[in-house]
Amino acid sequence: MPIIQQEAGRRTVAGLPARWGVRAYRELTQAAPVPERYNALAALLDEVTDAPLALDSTDSQLILKAAACAEECQRQADATSDPASIRRRCEFVCRRRGVRPPAFEKFAPFFARVTDAAWWRRQLRTIHGRTFEHAAIRLGFVSKFAGAYASDETVQRRGEQEKRNQKILAGTKVANELEQEFTLAELAEKGTANKSIRRGELMLRMRGIESIATEQGHIGLFVTLTCPSAYHAIQWGSGTVNPRYNGSTPRQAQAYLQGVWARIRAKLHRNECRPYGFRIAEPHHDGCPHWHLLLFVDPAQADMLQAVMREYALAEDGDEPGAASQRIKFVKIDASKGTAAGYIAKYVSKNIDGEHIEEHQQADGLNVGAELANAQIIKPAQRVAAWAGTWGIRQFQAIGCPPVTVWRELRRVAAERIQKAPECIRSAWAAAQKIEGSKEADFGEYIRAQGGVNVGRKYLIGVAMREAEIAGRYGIEFGVKPVGIYAKAKPDAIYESVRYQWKRAGRTVERAFSWTRVNNCTAPAWESYAAQGEAPEEIEESDWYESAEFRQIELTPDEVEQIREQAQREAVAVRAATVWTKQRLKARGKKKDDFSGAF
Repeated sequence: MPIIQQEAGRRTVAGLPARWGVRAYRELTQAAPVPERYNALAALLDEVTDAPLALDSTDSQLILKAAACAEECQRQADATSDPASIRRRCEFVCRRRGVRPPAFEKFAPFFARVTDAAWWRRQLRTIHGRTFEHAAIRLGFVSKFAGAYASDETVQRRGEQEKRNQKILAGTKVANELEQEFTLAELAEKGTANKSIRRGELMLRMRGIESIATEQGHIGLFVTLTCPSAYHAIQWGSGTVNPRYNGSTPRQAQAYLQGVWARIRAKLHRNECRPYGFRIAEPHHDGCPHWHLLLFVDPAQADMLQAVMREYALAEDGDEPGAASQRIKFVKIDASKGTAAGYIAKYVSKNIDGEHIEEHQQADGLNVGAELANAQIIKPAQRVAAWAGTWGIRQFQAIGCPPVTVWRELRRVAAERIQKAPECIRSAWAAAQKIEGSKEADFGEYIRAQGGVNVGRKYLIGVAMREAEIAGRYGIEFGVKPVGIYAKAKPDAIYESVRYQWKRAGRTVERAFSWTRVNNCTAPAWESYAAQGEAPEEIEESDWYESAEFRQIELTPDEVEQIREQAQREAVAVRAATVWTKQRLKARGKKKDDFSGAF
């Protein structure tokens, strides 16, 4: 049964964030006269508080927990010097915390990660964030009546994380071999991490796809695909808990939609129908995802495509009320009223940065606009970003189009390098270049240079990869990195891209691994191939951005001590709070289910 505690003069349910706990206690009190309702609510609270990490854990507590987990894995080497045994013990520690163990065949990179507090911090933050948000959905704190798309706490936590990251980026300066110096924040602004650039690239790609469709005489269909009602936690009209809700997370609902689309594509492929276009995933008000698809298809196949999509969309619970009209919807793009790219532009904008869109319009007329929470203004686009980041949902995906990685790599290749290249490469290179004030990049021409749409692995140009030693947080590892482009008809001719070697300005990048505490007389079998743990000063640009060292900067001893002191103060405050249980209330003379007079 839920434990009732008194905190800061208010009675709350233990194990929940303060805002949730106060409301949960109030609803428990109101439900006390009805045993069925009280027991159902109590059971729900027991389920959400029985989490691998306490829902009310602060970030400082997660950091200390991560350090403890890393130390626990380090201690496993005390018991044995056998790498296989140490691996099994560390995997057990991971699974006990709800963490997936690192998937490395070699022992050295595996052990380097499970004994690293920074690796544990990332895992625990992900687990806690998703557990926290799923609890918020189940308890009704994610809806158009409480906080659309994501809970206020998750949006605020993500905003604080972005501020910390931005501070680190702005405070880290790097230099290349040309002695050019930039902060990491300045470099990030030059790529798709810049939301304005990301939005512009997506719209450019969509206009290019539409130009191909117009050229081939294909029509555009705008499709909205949603999940069955059992995947929705909150009812749309009333804001009450959906009695049919099956407990799915948004990530599980996204997997359901992916499965439906996979079956649709397989059936269409058998029927020799190959639509192409774009897919956008966005949340309903309660966090459950739905898809918007802009598909281009031969007019003669449009009816068949709609029939196949409707068949699989209604395969699960297709006879429930409203399924026939709400589960899947089709809108034919009318060229006389505007372009397909223009039709989908608002969906791109509201799912990236909200540019030119102040409010998200809902089907029932209610708009989701900017809100004030804990003295902070939260915009709808911030809620969407927090939702996608928490659940790891890919928001945008091209369908049946050439890979964008080749397009981006073409923009790195200098003009003089492709003078004698095949026509397909020269055409694709010209399409990818933008000259301010005189020429715009053209994704449609790039598609033509690649051989068209729905070519699969037969696209004419690929990204050239080269095996390399990649220096990262966990030592030297072997992998591949991009070095340019090549024509698949002549794979030996590589047209290299321009890349810089970056290093931190003013200091070198070093990383040393601590000794494992094993028998000093007999060296462990894995010592011969263990990483030596010192990264070179210069590393390749893309590898630097992908490295864990870039994402996670080590805390200073003073910062660690501050976090430890803060966690200790919070723990003392929790222990000092008066804890109320049903048994203690009964001992004080109250009836077992009587919470009346609490306020």
